[in-house]
Amino acid sequence: MTRTGRDGKAITIPPGATSREGADGHVVAIRKGYTSREGRDGRVAAIPPGGSSREGTDGRVVAVPKGYTSRQGRDGRVVAIPPGGTSREGSDGRVVAIPKGCTSQEDRNGRVKVIRPK
Repeated sequence: MTRTGRDGKAITIPPGATSREGADGHVVAIRKGYTSREGRDGRVAAIPPGGSSREGTDGRVVAVPKGYTSRQGRDGRVVAIPPGGTSREGSDGRVVAIPKGCTSQEDRNGRVKVIRPK
């Protein structure tokens, strides 16, 4: 089934899942067993079973699955870091999760890019 939000974007909702539209007009599919939470900015996050959520100072909610850790950057964004992975904050204040086996590089603008192994 397809559902279009007030923001004009359409998403496909898998069978057995429900959908929820946030105050920002974006639609999110919520699978069976998942819960949902809306942040101060109006975005909705689908939280997996056994997982948790964390809201950054920017008002965005991020789902943190079981076994993952979370970290907030100077810009207020929160990122979920996979087990065995690390994180790196660029000079722009944004935190990026670096999965195990990957490396990272910062560009001239202060953005961190994840380099996946070949």
